[in-house]
Amino acid sequence: MKLCFQYMERDKVTADVAVDFDAKTVAYKTYATDIFALPFGVIMQPTMADVYRFFESRCFPKERRNCKQILEDIGLEEYVPLDIVRKTHGRQYEDYCWIRFEGEDLDYERDIKLRD
Repeated sequence: MKLCFQYMERDKVTADVAVDFDAKTVAYKTYATDIFALPFGVIMQPTMADVYRFFESRCFPKERRNCKQILEDIGLEEYVPLDIVRKTHGRQYEDYCWIRFEGEDLDYERDIKLRD
């Protein structure tokens, strides 16, 4: 399975990422100089482990008291970080970064923005 996505800061693409789960490879191209706007920070040759950690970092904590309710609210039965970020686009209240998956036509202001 292959998965391509763009890591975004508001409406700006900061990185393109292509993951091949079968070959266990990650292709990565950055466009930002601010490491806080990059999915893997200072890591320029991410591994599969880095990808999994990244997805988990863009999710609510598994230990959260109402985890099961949140999963139900977004239409999931299990805590699987990739499935969660596909639903939430990795949005978090504390930053302006998010994930746009290949084939999606999403706009930050219209579809993603959580706060001003």
